[in-house]
Formats: sequence, C-alpha cells, structure tokens
Amino acid sequence: SLTIADTCSLDANITVSSSDSSTGTCPVVVTRTYTVTDECGNSDTFTHTINIDDTTAPAITGTLTTTTVEGCDAGDAPTAATTVAQIEALAGSLTIADTCSSDANITVSSSDSSSGTCPVVITRTYTVTDECGNADTFTHTINIDDTTAPAITGTLTTTTVEGCDAGDAPAAATSGAQIEALAGSLTIADTCSSDSNITVSSSDSSTGTCPVVVTRTYTVTDECGNSDTFTHTINIDDTTAPAIT
Repeated sequence: SLTIADTCSLDANITVSSSDSSTGTCPVVVTRTYTVTDECGNSDTFTHTINIDDTTAPAITGTLTTTTVEGCDAGDAPTAATTVAQIEALAGSLTIADTCSSDANITVSSSDSSSGTCPVVITRTYTVTDECGNADTFTHTINIDDTTAPAITGTLTTTTVEGCDAGDAPAAATSGAQIEALAGSLTIADTCSSDSNITVSSSDSSTGTCPVVVTRTYTVTDECGNSDTFTHTINIDDTTAPAIT
C-alpha cells in the first residue's frame, strides 16, 4: 500500500535508487533499501523484503537398468551409491539435476527391501535431497540369483556285491551325507545351500552278466534348482558255486 508524494516535485521528477543486502538460505532474505530524492536533494528511505526460496526437488529423468548378480541372499547386493556421480555411473539412463544445488551438494540416501528366492529381488529406494531439503525418490531393482550347481569333487569306489541280478544292488543314497559316507573320496558342496537342503535322486542302468554292471547316476540339486550328476559303478557278481547236498 506504499505511496510517495512530494510537496514541490512531481513524481516524474523524484529520483529513485536502491541497494540490496541479503541473509540466510532457504529462503535467502533480500532487504532492498529504496532511496527517493526530490528535486532539491531531500531524500527518505524505505525497505522491501524479498524471500528467494527453492521449493523444487531435484529433477530425476531416465531409469536404472535392473542389476543381476550371483549370490545367495540380500547381503550379496552391491553397495549402494552415495553420490549423484555414483548413481549416474550405474547402468541405465538415469540423470539427476537441480536448479539451485550442484551435484556435489545433493545428498543421497537409500533403503533396501527384499522379497522372493531364486532370485532374491531387492528394491533399493534412493532419496536425493537438495540444499533446501527438497527431495524426490527413485528405485533400483537388484536380483540376487544362485545359478551355480553344487560342486562335486572326488570319486566313489566301485562297489562289488554278491548277487544274481540288478535287483541285488544296495539301496541308493538319498542324501548328501549318505553319499559322502560311501567308499571313495567324493564330496558335495554348494555355495548357498547347506548339505541338508541339497536333494539327491538317482537312476540305475545295467549291462552284462557275471558281473551285472549297474551304473547308478546320482543327481544333486540345490535350493535354486541348479544340479549336477555323477555315477557310481556297482558290480553284482555270482561267485558262489552250486550247492551240492
């Protein structure tokens, strides 16, 4: 509602000058001091307060490519980015820009949530905040997947049993512990699955007579369905002469 009037000078003949001083951030408070001077050099001043405030969050454009890494659980996820430069270096097309804050002055935080198995799907939510506290978020999907079959090392010793046919073969092992208890040096290990969570199946084929040679093929499968096979040779041999009574 400010008005200016002079007894002797017309408005058109009153000169106006100003100077600014500023303090603070978010907002920056500008105090503009006006000086009005009439034709005879008489002057007076008044001030105008101007708040310069940044209320716009950083602009996030593009997306991040889903990352897939080999691993067992959420702990195998790559370390989260902590700067704009690190985020923009991730695979994808995502960029971050702010009208008032430089990249170096934008803070980056993140939190993870996970679901599922094979893969474990991590949703990493990033929050980028400028110097005035304006923030926006985006997500990065990370799949932690176990694609490695159990490691089988060593061999099983050929087993020879007395008998007449393939039906005389010993019962097949049904667990990793039972397999490792068989004669030989065979061991089974998996990066992600414990021995008790590795499933064991088998199938037999046989050839020949005296002995009947049974080839038992074992398949060991981890919790994510990765599997490998090995064989155990069993000879069923009749070494007993006819009984004469």
